[in-house]
Amino acid sequence: MEKLNEIRKVLNFYVRANELKNKIIDEPNNYSIADHLFGSMILATAIDSEFKETNNLSKIYRMLLLTEFSNLYHNYDFDNLKLKKQYNNEIAEARDMSTNDGKLVFKYKMLDFLLTKLIKENDVSASQLIQEGSTIISSLCSKEPSECEEIFNFYYLNFRLKNKIRSGWDGKHWNIKANRIETISEHIIGTLSLAMALNSEFEYHFNINKVLKMLTIHEIGETLIGDITPFDGIPPEQKKEIEHRAMRDALGQLKQKDSLLSLLYEFDEQETSEAKFSHYCDKIEADLQAKIYQDKGLHHSLDDQKNNCVFNSPKVQQMVKDGARDAFDIWYEYDKTIYANDNQFPEFSNILKIARANNLLHLDKVIKEKITLTDEEHSFLLQQLTDAIKDLYKDDNIDSIYLTNYQNSNNNKGTLNIVALLNDGASYFTYDQLMEKINRKMAIGNKTNVNVAFDSDYLHRYSTTAMNPNEVYRVERLVESEILFDKTGNLSKVQEAMKNHDHLYSFYLVDYVPPIDKAITYKLSKTK
Repeated sequence: MEKLNEIRKVLNFYVRANELKNKIIDEPNNYSIADHLFGSMILATAIDSEFKETNNLSKIYRMLLLTEFSNLYHNYDFDNLKLKKQYNNEIAEARDMSTNDGKLVFKYKMLDFLLTKLIKENDVSASQLIQEGSTIISSLCSKEPSECEEIFNFYYLNFRLKNKIRSGWDGKHWNIKANRIETISEHIIGTLSLAMALNSEFEYHFNINKVLKMLTIHEIGETLIGDITPFDGIPPEQKKEIEHRAMRDALGQLKQKDSLLSLLYEFDEQETSEAKFSHYCDKIEADLQAKIYQDKGLHHSLDDQKNNCVFNSPKVQQMVKDGARDAFDIWYEYDKTIYANDNQFPEFSNILKIARANNLLHLDKVIKEKITLTDEEHSFLLQQLTDAIKDLYKDDNIDSIYLTNYQNSNNNKGTLNIVALLNDGASYFTYDQLMEKINRKMAIGNKTNVNVAFDSDYLHRYSTTAMNPNEVYRVERLVESEILFDKTGNLSKVQEAMKNHDHLYSFYLVDYVPPIDKAITYKLSKTK
C-alpha cells in the first residue's frame, strides 16, 4: 500500500475534525461547532452570490473550519501537514482580522449566531421573520434589507439541515445508540475537513476551490426532500429527478443560481476530476463516520437489527452469510467497489482498508492493513516458516525469535520479518550469513506475494532502559510482534514491560487473515 504516512495524517486530521460534530456550542438548541460552521459557510455562499465580498470564497471556508479546529485542538501540530504554511497563515489571518477576508470570517460567524437566535427564539410570521432576518444581514453588510432577502431565504432553508439527522443513523436504518447523532450539516463539515486534509497530503492539481464550494452546497436538495438512502425504495433515476427539482427550488432567486446549479449538476455527473473527488469525499465520509460509531461502541450487534431496512436487503443478508461480523463489515463490503481500481484516486480505497483494520480513535502510532491470504498462501507460508524456525530453535546461540508483520510502499502484501536474537558471544557475521542463506532459499521457493525476511540481532540490545533511538525502536517494535519462542523468558519480560509505555515511533503493520504469526506459534508448541 502506497503513501501510508499520508493516509495516517489524513485520517488523524479527519478524526479530530469529526469531534467538531460533538462539541456543543449552543446548548439550548443542541447545535455543535460543525452546525455553526455550516451556517456560517452557507451565509458566505449566499452573500458571495449577491455581493461578491471576497475574491476567494473557498479560502473563507477553510479559514472558518481551521480556526474552529485550532480552537478545539490548541496543541495540534499543523507543521505535520504539507500545506502547513498556507493553513497556519489562514488561521492567523482569521484571528488577526487585519485583512478583508479575516473580517469576513468574523462577520459570517456573528451572522450565524444572530440569525440562529432569531429563528429559534421568535414565534413570528414567515413574512416578519424574513423582514427581521434581512435587516440583520443588511446591518452587517451595509446594504438595504430588500437586497438581503434572498440571502436570508437561502440561509433559512439550509438552516433545516442543522435539525435533520442523517438517515443512515436513524431508527429505520442503523439505529445508532447515542443521545445525539450526526446531522446533515455536520456531515457536510466532515466532507470539507476530509477534502482539505487530502488536498494537503496528496497535492492534487485540480481546482480545490471548486471542490470546497461543491461540497458546501451538495446537500441543499435535502432541505426540501430529506436524506434519501439507496434502501428507501426510490429508483435511482427517480431519486435524481426529485433531487434536481429540489436543488432548483432551494437556490431560489440568488444571482448566482445558474452557476451554483451547474456546480451541483457537475457533482452528480461525476465526469470531472473535481466532481469525482467530491463524490468520493461525500461517500467515504459516511463510511468513516460509520467506523467511528463502531469504534465508539454505538452500533447495535448484527443480532439486533430487526427494524433496519438496510439489514433486510438480500445483498446485506448475503454479506452476513459470507462472514460479516459487525456493522462496519457491511459498510465496507457495500462501498469498497465505489473506490476499487481507481488509478486517479487510489487513496480512497486505501483509506477504507485502513479504516477497516484499525480503531480510528487510536491512529497515533500503529496502523494496520488487513490482508486476506488464500488457503494455499497460508499453508505454504506456515509450513516454510515453521520448518526454518524449528531448525533455528536447535541452535544454542539463539535465545529467542519474534515475528513482525509490517507494511511498506514496496510490497502490497506486506513482509513477514523474523528476527533471531543471539546470546552474547555469538558471531554476528556468522549469523548474518546464515540469515542471507535462509532468505535466498525462501525467495526461490516463495509462491506468494508476501515478502519474507529473516534477520539476526543481539538479545542484550532489547532493554527497557535503552537510550539510543535505534534500540528504543527495536523494543517498541517488539511490543507489536509475536514471540515465536523464548528459551530464557527474557524477551517476554521485556515485551510485557514495554506494553505499559507509550509508543514513540510509527509502525505500519499487516493483519493477515487467517493469521500467520499465531499459527506458527501454535504449530511450534506442538513440536517442542
